[in-house]
Amino acid sequence: MRISWIPLLPVVAALAVPEGYESLFRRQLPKHATNVKTIKTANNVTIRYKEPGKEGVCETTPGVKSYAGYVDISPTEHTFFWFFEARHDPENAPITLWLNGGPGSDSLIGLFEELGPCRVNKDNETYINKHSWNEVSNMLFLSQPLGVGFSYAEEGPGTLNPITGSYETPDFAGIDGRYPIINATAIDTTELAAKATWEVLQGFLGGLPKLDSKIKSKSFNLWTESYGGHYGPAFFDHFYTENLKIANGTHHGIQLEFNTLGIINGIIDEGIQAPYYPEFAVNNTYGIKAVNDTVYNYMKFANEMPNGCQDQVLTCKLTNRTSLSDHALCTEATNMCRDNVEGPYYSFSGRGTYDIRHPRNDPTPESYYTNYLAQDKVLNALGVDVNYTQSNNEVYFAFQQTGDFVWPNFLSDLEDILSRPVRVALIYGDADYICNWFGGEAVSLSAKYKHSDQFRKAGYAPFTVDGVEYGQTREYGNFSFTRVYEAGHEVPYYQPEASLQLFNRTLYGWELSKGEEKAKADTGSEGPKHATHTQASVPLPTATKV
Repeated sequence: MRISWIPLLPVVAALAVPEGYESLFRRQLPKHATNVKTIKTANNVTIRYKEPGKEGVCETTPGVKSYAGYVDISPTEHTFFWFFEARHDPENAPITLWLNGGPGSDSLIGLFEELGPCRVNKDNETYINKHSWNEVSNMLFLSQPLGVGFSYAEEGPGTLNPITGSYETPDFAGIDGRYPIINATAIDTTELAAKATWEVLQGFLGGLPKLDSKIKSKSFNLWTESYGGHYGPAFFDHFYTENLKIANGTHHGIQLEFNTLGIINGIIDEGIQAPYYPEFAVNNTYGIKAVNDTVYNYMKFANEMPNGCQDQVLTCKLTNRTSLSDHALCTEATNMCRDNVEGPYYSFSGRGTYDIRHPRNDPTPESYYTNYLAQDKVLNALGVDVNYTQSNNEVYFAFQQTGDFVWPNFLSDLEDILSRPVRVALIYGDADYICNWFGGEAVSLSAKYKHSDQFRKAGYAPFTVDGVEYGQTREYGNFSFTRVYEAGHEVPYYQPEASLQLFNRTLYGWELSKGEEKAKADTGSEGPKHATHTQASVPLPTATKV
């Protein structure tokens, strides 16, 4: 279900209520969680937590622990986390932080619909995901910024405004739940979100030895999706810089070993990617002409005309993006590009935003898990007492008002990362419209770094798992771009076997297309220095033929 013709990234908006949800679950105040444990870290952060697996919630694989609750940075900063041990060798497995995009969409989307240890069916029952990414890594999911998922600054009984998605006090429309109360303008850019998330990550890691003493590895990965094309480069770059301060002793904190950055169907640079909206609408992988020639030509004209999308994006790039007037110009560019270049597809195509093969009124995948998270027993197992907010419109609109969508620094952040000894993987499902692979490929070829020429000349190789071709990969050194066949926006949902192997091979230093050992002479870079597992040491499910 969608609330507007220009959708949020990546999926459902905060006030879009799945069928049956209202009558079954919504009209209630969640009970306060019981038996919540508390940890105080050395850096004065409080972690409140429970172990959901012990109560039969989500990860029920024997011997695999999970923890959920809050990292309380301050009295008004309560960020929800859910941590899963790796199913194999958690003591030495790396730690991967997964973030969904939005801005304002929760990372539990990825957990339940894509790559987490469990999924939820239409009967509100969970089942184990055998292709979960915690097969090969410890996994941390954060709900950020505040107001997203179960995170909050303050909380109160009331309602969500049916137009804005913002919290309303009981005198507006009564009480149908307990919701986050936030100041959305406090974190209204990717830059600010990166700083806030680093503090949460440091707080969590500071408590991890008390929470789960068996986890020893400091190898760190950041994987993200959709608006994660902004989050991934900016967060990773900020994290890396702060980590260097810890390494040289100028800051106190938990020092990490940075290993990989993965971005799935990301919007990284609007100036580069915008021209590919009209092209994908009519010349896509599946031979679907989603809009007629009039609409197609309008989309192209709106991108290229004087004071059109490209001109306005350039104007935003010329500002320093700090003043109100700077933000206004970038917001104007955002609206021009989204309304007139990207947006006509939503009004006239009748096709899916996240999967062009589907009609618009058939969203894929279904968000069954939101019903699951409305149950008292589940809320109690997670240690929460607020209603779940899948996508927070207030956060989305705050980011929109700064024009963050078209800021130009995310490509340069990506280029900075490519100069370091880490691996970067761009992965795009080839049926997605909103962050389509045409634009993603263009970004990969536009990145300027030491081995740009070699990367462009590398060409594509079939990406295979157990002899089955799932896509094509261009790879040189520490950089790769993979197009995944028969996959929409949420690639791990569509191709779970292939996605797990892409994740595994990237983390552990293997060549992506066939999963073979990379020869240093062919890489142009030594890549990560701490990917020590051999492929055979990571037991994975066998890929089935598609």
